Amino acid sequence: MRGWLSVLGAGWMATACLACAATGTPAAAPPAPPPTHIDAEARVVTDKEVTTENELATRGERALMEQRWQDAVDAYRTLVAADPTGPHGSEYAFDLGLALEGLQQRAQARDAFLELARRFPEGPKARAALVRAASLDAYLEDWTALTAIGDMLLARGDLDDIDRIVALGSRGLARVELGEDGAASKDILDGLELADQLHYGARDVLPVAVAQLRFALGELRRMRSERITFDPLPADFTDRIEERAGGLLEAQAAYSMAVRSIDPHWAAMAGYRVGEMYRALHRDLMQIPPPARSKTERQKQMFYAFMHISYRILLEKGLRELEQTVALGERTADSSPWIQRARDARDEMRTALADEKAQIEKMPFTEEEVKMALGLLKKKTEAAAPKK
Repeated sequence: MRGWLSVLGAGWMATACLACAATGTPAAAPPAPPPTHIDAEARVVTDKEVTTENELATRGERALMEQRWQDAVDAYRTLVAADPTGPHGSEYAFDLGLALEGLQQRAQARDAFLELARRFPEGPKARAALVRAASLDAYLEDWTALTAIGDMLLARGDLDDIDRIVALGSRGLARVELGEDGAASKDILDGLELADQLHYGARDVLPVAVAQLRFALGELRRMRSERITFDPLPADFTDRIEERAGGLLEAQAAYSMAVRSIDPHWAAMAGYRVGEMYRALHRDLMQIPPPARSKTERQKQMFYAFMHISYRILLEKGLRELEQTVALGERTADSSPWIQRARDARDEMRTALADEKAQIEKMPFTEEEVKMALGLLKKKTEAAAPKK
């Protein structure tokens, strides 16, 4: 009996030992793998789609290259709004300005370029943005803003020579239009001198920067010559009209060079100005009142006829310039305000010539008789002039 109990006890002890071994510390689990890093591109969410920066940038670039301006504007405007100060912010803002310019939304394009220059003044696109803004302000005729842009450009330390020519031409033109012809003259002449040193614009077709300088020089000469007026009639009338006409021809020479611009817009501006100069000189001469000795109606009519027939050539020359400018606009599909001004001035000059001839036809002498009288008067004046 004891032997059986001993065997039973030994079995229990063995079982207990096995149980204890089974309920001890478990074996170590295998190590977990390291976390996986996943680069997920940020999404750009609009009211029309969910896309990515890369997709939008590719879409905008393609639209810009294909001149689908509105699509480009939509893409770049979304990119700029999504991350205005991001690493590509200045590039997107610049391309937005180009797309707006392509749509001919020039004021918005100018503002986009200026905002870029303000937000990224040291960025790679800042200088180019200011140059684009300058060209747009010249088109928009915002002379105060153009002066400021010229100042900003000239204050930069990273201008190359061509950009300096742009800056001097922009500020010089703006100063002329604002009546600051002294300061304008220095900018214009400095710009032309630099262009001559570089032989920039030496070919038949002028780059825009040089055309702008030539136009500005024409404006300077025109404004100075038109300060010479004839009412009241000056004692040295002959000298004064020669001075006025000389200034007109000098201005016309500068405008004629601007007409050679690669951009027909500057050619249109210059052509209009030449035609308008002739009309302004004719207008000022026609404002001369009859002399005091012209008492009778016939004498006043003779004075009217003498003046209008003598100086009709000014209207005719001006009209030819304006007709050429309008034709240029039609060939180049230019819808700028300058072409419309040329068209309006052309129509007014045609009307003025027709009215003038109609008035003379009503007078008690013919135009041929007036021309004969003028010829006799010219011979008499030349004979009485002192010999040189």
